[in-house]
Amino acid sequence: MHSKNSISKAALFLAVALLFSSFKFSDWEFDKKYIAKIQKSISELFNSASCNFEELKEFEEAFYAIKETSVILGYFVVAKAPSKFHEFDYYIMFNKKGMILKVEVLQYRENYGAEICNKRWLKKFLNISTSNFAQYNQRIDGISGATISVNSIKKDVFKLTNTLKESIAK
Repeated sequence: MHSKNSISKAALFLAVALLFSSFKFSDWEFDKKYIAKIQKSISELFNSASCNFEELKEFEEAFYAIKETSVILGYFVVAKAPSKFHEFDYYIMFNKKGMILKVEVLQYRENYGAEICNKRWLKKFLNISTSNFAQYNQRIDGISGATISVNSIKKDVFKLTNTLKESIAK
């Protein structure tokens, strides 16, 4: 009788765990804090409170066009990059030519390496050329204790920027 009761409790626990895991909202759109930060950046960078954004479907990543009426002012992408044990969320804001205007970490989930959230360090990405990875890589300094996170965001920013620039050029 006791083992039958234990099995039914385990089955109930498993069913509840599966139910809750199916409601996982990992997309950034469900986080109101992310949206508020991005909208604030858009209004500051583009001097407009009436901008809206729409997803660009031709990309694998979540790229968005920033528009005022039907005119594209710029773009942004929300991405995840790996750190030592977890991933962190960040976004890149671009002008309409694909030059980086802002990089900001939205959520960093590690105990160490949070120095990459430093706005002064993130400014190194502004208006940087992504035509040559070796030159680009040398212009972005490393951070002691955040090597994995630094390398992850550097590679991602390079890749995403060039993906957008290739699309704009078509």
